[in-house]
Amino acid sequence: MAKKKSYASRTDLRAPLILCAIIGALLLTMFLVVVFVEEALADIRYLGIILLGTYVVAVTILLASYLVRYHRVRSADDTAELLNTELSDMFRYVVEIPYAVVNEEGTVKIVSGALQEMLQFRSPVCNVPLTTFCAVPIADIIAYAQNGGQVKDIVFSEDGVPIDRTKPMITEIDGKKFGLQCYILRSRGKDYYFVVFRDITELEAMRRTMYENEPVVAHIVIDSLQELAQYIRVSYRTAVNEIEAKLKEWAASFGGMLREYEREKYILVFTRKALDRCVRNKFQILDTIRSIRLGDNSFPVTISIGVGAIEGSFEDKERAAGDALDIALQKGGDQAAVNDGKSVTPYGGRVNTMAGSTTITSRVNSQHLCRLMKDAENVLIMGHRAPDYDSIGSCVGLARLAICARGGDTSKIRIVVNREHANFRTCYDLLAALPEYRSMFINGETALDAVRSNTLLIMSDVNNVYNTECPKLLKCVNNVVIIDHHRRQDQLYEFKPLMTYIRPGVSAASELVSEMLEFSPHRDALLKEEANLMLAGLMLDTKNFTTAVGMQTFSAVHYLYERGAHASVVRKFFTETMSDLFVASDIDSRTRTYRDKVALTWLSVDRVATEDDNIAVAKAADKLMNIDGIEASFALLRADNTVTISARSHDKINVQIIMQKLGGGGHYDMAGARLTNVTLDGACRKLKVALDDYLDNEYEVERRSKK
Repeated sequence: MAKKKSYASRTDLRAPLILCAIIGALLLTMFLVVVFVEEALADIRYLGIILLGTYVVAVTILLASYLVRYHRVRSADDTAELLNTELSDMFRYVVEIPYAVVNEEGTVKIVSGALQEMLQFRSPVCNVPLTTFCAVPIADIIAYAQNGGQVKDIVFSEDGVPIDRTKPMITEIDGKKFGLQCYILRSRGKDYYFVVFRDITELEAMRRTMYENEPVVAHIVIDSLQELAQYIRVSYRTAVNEIEAKLKEWAASFGGMLREYEREKYILVFTRKALDRCVRNKFQILDTIRSIRLGDNSFPVTISIGVGAIEGSFEDKERAAGDALDIALQKGGDQAAVNDGKSVTPYGGRVNTMAGSTTITSRVNSQHLCRLMKDAENVLIMGHRAPDYDSIGSCVGLARLAICARGGDTSKIRIVVNREHANFRTCYDLLAALPEYRSMFINGETALDAVRSNTLLIMSDVNNVYNTECPKLLKCVNNVVIIDHHRRQDQLYEFKPLMTYIRPGVSAASELVSEMLEFSPHRDALLKEEANLMLAGLMLDTKNFTTAVGMQTFSAVHYLYERGAHASVVRKFFTETMSDLFVASDIDSRTRTYRDKVALTWLSVDRVATEDDNIAVAKAADKLMNIDGIEASFALLRADNTVTISARSHDKINVQIIMQKLGGGGHYDMAGARLTNVTLDGACRKLKVALDDYLDNEYEVERRSKK
């Protein structure tokens, strides 16, 4: 302000001085002209006096008028300065707005009367650090002032989900919350920051009240009760009544409204405050229901919950709850999934749930899929990247179903796969003699060119979008079907699948497809070469029928044998080379135990990892489970800056939960995770932290629940 006033004064003084110089120059010029031209002039003295007098009079008049004007301007400036000082004093002491003026170092120079009284300062002029009463750092205040508002700090997760890490411009003083607004002040060449403290206590309380009272919708279903009731000596209705009584008691504890809208299915309306309470206790209702024992059955009763905690109408919330319930069921049940519109957070999943009868389900899904295949312009079938025998075998089985559904036409059916992968080359040798498969297999780039407006894309043996053979394909196709036996990942699809058939209780995707073929009108169409590939997939995922097998598994094998499959043909798929033997020996030599019940191993970092090493590491994790006293095993592989973890267990440790802590997932007894930008030692440390957290918390809860 002072700088501007000084500049204005110099400008006003320069104008009269220049004018005086011009008048003086004109009079002097006139005098010289008269002297040299009128030489005959007798007395020059009088002319000089006249001109000098004229100059003095003109300058006096000019300066007098300037002084009068300068006095008026100065008087106005003094009046304005006085008013500004009085206004500043009034703003500081009369208007109750808390503010402070802070320098770049974070030192408070002056505070308003309202803030002075609030802080109990003796004087408004002070030199105390801002941190004395404000939790917002000076760097954030400077950034706010320079940008004219708060700077957003948005980052994205590996799944592309935006995460807001913007620090709130809020502090608490004397039990009240204040929002900060910051502006730049420049005085004598130095920057200061004018910080206004806006009382938002009531506003925050109102927001909190609105948040806590916001309605939330949840879907609840009872898992596999009909199948469970077949093996117990308790009536079905008695079991339902006992479960329903527990659910009603739970809903009444936080004022929720529970209604049964279909057999074994309920809808719950409650508040977000109640949801936060459920999240804090990790949906303890799951443990309560699991504690119910019906008759002498060894399987606990479980429920699945899907919660729609999004903004919008009740219809939107109900739809979000349905999506969350689908994820909970497709991850094996016995858990709650909370959908907040950005991601789905799971809770529970502590038991290896019972697989129910699939005959009717397989028949219904087979008929529905055949109808979709028939109506589509063309059909693309895709498994996961780095395909194994189960992925390729299930895709081939679906291709046979599609050929039958489309009346034998193979021109519009293609399987998307990495044709260079060793597993594919092994499988193709078995199919090379069949004419329908000579142009059946295409890569991802060719598949993108094959997309049409009514293309049907079937994902087999995979439900994670980012783990498919060609993730770009899912962004181009509108009609998607998912068939898988893995627990569904905690991700929201950008598309709405036409059909989702995910059965975590099934041993392999080839088993699912076998059942669909067996209970379809085309059960006799499967060729022996195709049946052998599907049998290879079953043998791979069940470790030669030693893990994760059930009655339906052997039923599927019986069907494949009927169609010409035989283990002697498939045996060559599982032969090992000398290189495989050396890799297995290297992994075995590094095996360590952790906390007496966990086995850890890894592949040497001194060698360059190959594509086949992933299979070797998975086999190593399976092999470690044969050690006496080992309840879980973890095998690690480092390639570039990525570490892959293969996890296995029996029925005591839930490796799915452990891998979820590291950003992965999978089954109760078979899971995995992928860590990026980490060394092998760093991955081991993270794994041990996740193990300690699980063994010290969830493991003890599970152990008590099984007693």
